[in-house]
Amino acid sequence: MKTAELTALGISEEVATKILAMNGKDIENAKAGKDTEIAKITAERDDLKTRLATAETTLTSFEGIDPKQIKDEVQTWKKKAEDAEKNFNAQITARDQKDWINKKLDEYEVKSPYARKSLTDELMSAEGGLTWKDNKFFGFDDFMKAAKEKDSSLYLTAEEKAAKEQAANAQQAAPKFTGPTGKQEDGSAGNQKKAPQIF
Repeated sequence: MKTAELTALGISEEVATKILAMNGKDIENAKAGKDTEIAKITAERDDLKTRLATAETTLTSFEGIDPKQIKDEVQTWKKKAEDAEKNFNAQITARDQKDWINKKLDEYEVKSPYARKSLTDELMSAEGGLTWKDNKFFGFDDFMKAAKEKDSSLYLTAEEKAAKEQAANAQQAAPKFTGPTGKQEDGSAGNQKKAPQIF
């Protein structure tokens, strides 16, 4: 469309110029919209081409592989992962149990390393051990009473500790005497006097 065509229709030149300007904007907008749409379609096409190439590469890498074999391998690795997690959890629980037992044996003042190991093994035994729940062994005090009945020197009860402390206090309060040789009752040398030496 040209200005001459519009003026031939009886439109003034000024109005014809405005109409052409508005028409030009519409044409540019239409071109811009088409360009955007074409760019979008081109991007989608390129994305689909890339996906197709990736899919073909992936499928090619699986040629000759039995799907059942893949499924079996996945199951094998799944089982290994589950076993590893169970093993890890069992080791953590065993560590927590041993720490708890050692703390309790310290409270009971069990000194013998052999007795401590024996008690720990018996407590944690799968066949006859105590039940571990809520981070403690249930029935531990009864277990220790039974162990004390088997070995009276295993630890001191509260009564035995009180009696031992009372005996120690009584011995400390008693007067000390020296024997004729200057030795103390406990066998130490005391204030011995030496006989004069004769030359």
